[in-house]
Amino acid sequence: MPTTVQVLDLKIVVSSLGQAVDDVQTLIDSGEKHYVCFIEGNLLHHYFNHPKEIAEILNHASLSYPDGASTAKFATIAAGHPVERVTGPSFFIKACEQGIARGWRHYFYGGAEGIADQLAEKMRNRFPGIQIVGVKCPPFRPPTDEEIDSLSDELREKKVDLLWVALGGPRQEKWMHQYLGRIPVPVMLGVGAAFDFHTEKQSWAPPLIRKIKLEWLWRAVTGGRRVFLRNIVCVSHVAWRLLLYRLFH
Repeated sequence: MPTTVQVLDLKIVVSSLGQAVDDVQTLIDSGEKHYVCFIEGNLLHHYFNHPKEIAEILNHASLSYPDGASTAKFATIAAGHPVERVTGPSFFIKACEQGIARGWRHYFYGGAEGIADQLAEKMRNRFPGIQIVGVKCPPFRPPTDEEIDSLSDELREKKVDLLWVALGGPRQEKWMHQYLGRIPVPVMLGVGAAFDFHTEKQSWAPPLIRKIKLEWLWRAVTGGRRVFLRNIVCVSHVAWRLLLYRLFH
């Protein structure tokens, strides 16, 4: 398993996008149940507002990658050397591509009505041979016991390896934490807006914007008023925390 670095009371994985595929394969081969988190700016913002609750969820994950530029910067300061970002949307594509040879069986859970179906169609066209064995768009409310039992039965029957959970943060992380062990798949992965990006429901920042770490600004400009206000508050808060962390570490 990859090494981790301690940032405040969070354990953050030091890895790479390419290595992360092998990291997840190790989880699948373990025979146990796991979930994986990708810590972007919004999730970090929630952590600072509710540190005990969010830290318990993130530290209980088998892998918590630095998704956002700010998370990677925190990890870099703590490690004393550059720590690479592993973003949920990028890892999703890498896993779909490299999972073909590994025989991975995927299930897409989340997104607005019809988004998971669209995503499955796009991935099948982009990656011939990929095994997408099911999709589900759950209602925007806590699931009932009957719904979880029904989902579990389906996942078990279809022998799913990777359950991609796109409920938005921190809702998806709370969901995975709550149902770990009850959901019969080797690995659950919370990938936030990846479903929307890869179906083009939302605009994913171009490669150059991602390279210079300004995805937050791209989403703020292209995501409408609600996303703009949320991102400004989130980025300002996390930037202030990062400054304090740099000053005292």
